[in-house]
Amino acid sequence: MTEAAFPVLGAAFVVLVVLPVSALVAKLGLLLVESVGVRGPLGSLNVRYLLLTSSSFLPLLWFLSAGVHQAETGHSALSCLLKHEQGGLCFEPASFAIVLAAMALLAALRSFSPNGSVPISRSAEAIRLADRVERLIGASSSLGSLRRRIVVTDASGFTLGTRGYFRPQVFVGTSFAATLTDQMLSSALGHEQEHLRSLDPLRYLILQFALGINPCGRFLLAPHVAGWKGAREADCDRAAVIEGASPLPLADAIVRAARPTVREVAALGARNTAILELRIKMLLAFAECAPRRLERDSRSAMPVALVLLFMTVLLPHRVGTGVLDFVHTGAEQVLTYVWR
Repeated sequence: MTEAAFPVLGAAFVVLVVLPVSALVAKLGLLLVESVGVRGPLGSLNVRYLLLTSSSFLPLLWFLSAGVHQAETGHSALSCLLKHEQGGLCFEPASFAIVLAAMALLAALRSFSPNGSVPISRSAEAIRLADRVERLIGASSSLGSLRRRIVVTDASGFTLGTRGYFRPQVFVGTSFAATLTDQMLSSALGHEQEHLRSLDPLRYLILQFALGINPCGRFLLAPHVAGWKGAREADCDRAAVIEGASPLPLADAIVRAARPTVREVAALGARNTAILELRIKMLLAFAECAPRRLERDSRSAMPVALVLLFMTVLLPHRVGTGVLDFVHTGAEQVLTYVWR
């Protein structure tokens, strides 16, 4: 029975205690960033995204790496060494890593909500819309990256949205596009192009998994996730206008996509009334004074994220695994106390 204490109780401690505490620390950081802003090279949006995702992934990766390190080297907690002697093998750290990974994966999969499939249409109306979109892309030098990345659908209530994780595509609904002028449709495509360039569907999936494996912490971070998504949509509006989209037609398209009769709630942004109002006001202001391109517009958080992940995985192998030893001995002491 004591052999199972550390793998099960230790993994439960990480998921139910460590991850929520990490989320609380991230929340404090998010409150600070949202109140004072960030002027660094990454910008506020990227820093907020790193805080949201790293609050789950970094502590989880550290404990997984520490468990693997102890299993590889045999340098595990004192209680394990006493039971198995110096030359014996202790499989508890490896079992801990397996149980923790399984718990995290299960929690992430339970929280996963796929967008659902959208049928590709070959009707006469869909063909006409495809030709219209190709004509608009050909007439605009800023929409070149959308070539062969447009999918037309007759799905009822579908408006417009970017889907796909590693090679995303922009899906356009025929009934929605029929209500838009060429200028509106071209501006809306410019907005979606920004999502496509940044692989936003993949980034949203990573964020969804990060919150899914943190069952308590995600409630602390939910308001900040909604705020980040709204700010991301506004950032795509701004980037689209910088690339040549017309702000007023884009605002009109956003309002049409937010009507309750449409099915694709993610099209051109969420339906949150406050965020929608803010975006429309911003686009009206852009009609008066065009936005400027900032240096941070071309910066990506991906290199920083990869460095953080690499350092987190490497740390237990360089500076030791004392925290994991504490969890190990604590789990066995708890079991001993319960079964006394």
